[in-house]
Amino acid sequence: MKNVLLIGSELGKGGAERSISLLSYYLEELGYNVTLCILSGTGRERFYRTCKKVVFTDPPAYTGIIGKVKAWRYRLNFIKKLKRENNIDVSISFLEGPDYVNVLTKGKEKVVLSIRGSKMHDKVISGMMGTVRKKALIPQLYRKADEIVCVTNALGDELSEHFGIPITKLTTIYNFYEPAEINRLANETLTAEEQQIFSRQVIITSGRLHVAKEQDKLIRILNLVKQTTNTRLMILGDGELKQSFIDLCTSLDLVCCDWQEGYKDADVYLMGFQQNAFKFYKHSSLFALSSSWEGFPNVLAEALICKIPVVSTDCPTGPREILNVPGLGKEPVVTCIRTEVGSLLPMLNIINEERFAMWAKEINYWLASPKPATEEFEKLTDRFTLEAMLKEWQRVIEN
Repeated sequence: MKNVLLIGSELGKGGAERSISLLSYYLEELGYNVTLCILSGTGRERFYRTCKKVVFTDPPAYTGIIGKVKAWRYRLNFIKKLKRENNIDVSISFLEGPDYVNVLTKGKEKVVLSIRGSKMHDKVISGMMGTVRKKALIPQLYRKADEIVCVTNALGDELSEHFGIPITKLTTIYNFYEPAEINRLANETLTAEEQQIFSRQVIITSGRLHVAKEQDKLIRILNLVKQTTNTRLMILGDGELKQSFIDLCTSLDLVCCDWQEGYKDADVYLMGFQQNAFKFYKHSSLFALSSSWEGFPNVLAEALICKIPVVSTDCPTGPREILNVPGLGKEPVVTCIRTEVGSLLPMLNIINEERFAMWAKEINYWLASPKPATEEFEKLTDRFTLEAMLKEWQRVIEN
C-alpha cells in the first residue's frame, strides 16, 4: 500500500482538526502507511482518533518577523526530510498554512490540498497580508498542487472563478460522519442539572465564539422569539467573545448562565466546549447556524444526523448543499426557503431588524411544528456516510 502523509496545523477541537484526525485513522485502517504531521509545536491533546504515527515539527521559539521566517524555514526543511525518509507517495494538507508547506516541499509525491473554507468571504483574510494571500500566494501556490479537494462544490467554483485554478485540478469530497457513533453519544444520560435546562424548549448552536459564527445575533433574535415562545438558547463552544455575549444578555434583560460557574435558571446558556455535544442536540428542539462564512459546517450535518430540524444562514459555503436546496443563484438568499427538515435564511452579518423578525418567525414555526419524519433526515445524511467518502479519498490517493 502507498505511503501517505497528512499535514495539519494542530490537534484541536475544530472541524478541520476532526476531519484530518479521522481521515488519518481510517486510511490506516484501510491498510495505508499513514503519517500525520502537525506543524504547530503546541497542543498535543487528541480530541479525535488518529493514526498511530503522529509527529510534531516543534519549531524553535523564535520571536519577531525574522523569527517567523526562521520558523517557516525550519518547518519546510522538516517536511522535506519527512517526505524523503518515509518515501511518501501522496501528501495531503488541510488548511492554508499546511497547504503552502505541502506545495513548497513538493518532490516526486502527489501533492493534494484539502480546502476547508471560503477564501473570498473570510473576514480574517484582510489588510495588506490578506491582499498578498488572495492575489499572490493562493493563486500561484495552489496551481502547483496535483489535485485540490474541496469540501463543497461552491468552494471549487470560488477557486476556479476568483483564483484561476484549473477545473481539472478540482474535486469535491464532503466531510464524512459516523452516524452509529453519533447516535451512541446522543443517548448518553444528561446530568440532573443538564436536564433542568430542557424543562423548556431549547434552541442550540455550536461553534467557537468567534466573529465568523455571529452567535450574538442569535441572542438578539431570542429576545424576539420569547415574545411568542418561552424558549432558551444554548451555545456550545469556547472563544474570545464570551464576555461580550454575557454583556449583551445583560443589556437585553436576558438571564445568562456561564456553565463554568454552575447551573442557574436562565435564558441563555454558555456551555463552553463539550466533549459530547450530541447528548445536548438530542434533547433540543431546534439547531441554529448563524455563521457568515463556513466551509462545510460539521455541526449542521451532525444536527441532522441527530434528527433535529435546523435553521441556517445561506452563508458561503455549505448550508445550501447540506440541505440540498437546488436552483439557487450565486447570491445568498434574501427570503426564507423552507425544506422538509429546516430552513435556509438570509445572512446575519449585519444588525437588521427585518431579518431578525424573519428569523424569529421561522424559529417559532419550527418550535411549534411536529418533528419531521426520520426518513426526511436520512435522505440528506446518507450522502455523508463514512464508506462513501472514504472511497472518494481512495480514488484521490490511487489515481
